[in-house]
Amino acid sequence: ASALRTTENSRLSLPVPFSWPLRLCNLKRCLLESRFPIEGQERELVVFNLHLEAYDGDNQGKAAQTKRLMELLQQEREKGNYVVAGGDFNQVFPGADVFPLREGAAWQSAQLDSGALPEGFSFQFDASAPSCRLLDGPYLGREEETQFYIIDGFIVSDNLQLLGVETLETGFAHSDHQPVTLRLRLGE
Repeated sequence: ASALRTTENSRLSLPVPFSWPLRLCNLKRCLLESRFPIEGQERELVVFNLHLEAYDGDNQGKAAQTKRLMELLQQEREKGNYVVAGGDFNQVFPGADVFPLREGAAWQSAQLDSGALPEGFSFQFDASAPSCRLLDGPYLGREEETQFYIIDGFIVSDNLQLLGVETLETGFAHSDHQPVTLRLRLGE
């Protein structure tokens, strides 16, 4: 939620990895692009809200969606804008593989490629708590029986000052994800 007003909100389609007839049953992934004016500046704060593909098997769809996201981030930064992308990447952040894969885990997350990150951007996540759990059964609060991941977080441009990123531990009360918050200040 934000007290700031946007000047534009757009749905940007992402590549769909499924062909007929599977594409009928699967989600059509997209980005929500929100533009916030900066008082006294031509630049904008551009925020991308996302939920990338989870079950595309060979991870090619997820890779294509990530590539498209990186292109958009770079384009906005080249315009001088402040840029943030956040949400469920369905990929573990580099350096966030703190929850080892359990034997027999029904789903394995791909790894975000730090080499694909455009110059001037960084991954931001909270490695102190899981942002997601495997949804293969009820959560009984026993960590030793649960597969955890850190797949929710942010990509932030270098003209923003990071004040903090935190996973709000809810005990997975409402979802297989826990909220992750980001606090920033305009830089430059």
